[in-house]
Amino acid sequence: MEKLEKFILSIKYLPAILYFGSVGLLVYNFYCDISNETEFLNVYLETPLIIIFCYMTYLGIKKYQKK
Repeated sequence: MEKLEKFILSIKYLPAILYFGSVGLLVYNFYCDISNETEFLNVYLETPLIIIFCYMTYLGIKKYQKK
């Protein structure tokens, strides 16, 4: 996991793209479920997005705890 963390943090805009991209897709999926009563993402795409969101949140918290 340390290699993955270093790789993600080594590329300048990758953490922001992963975090806000996953948030945007999950919010849009939630919006589609509420308003249209249809599924935008299936379970096989939604689960990795939730994992990416949680991991990026963990990295952000870890970064700001060090300061």
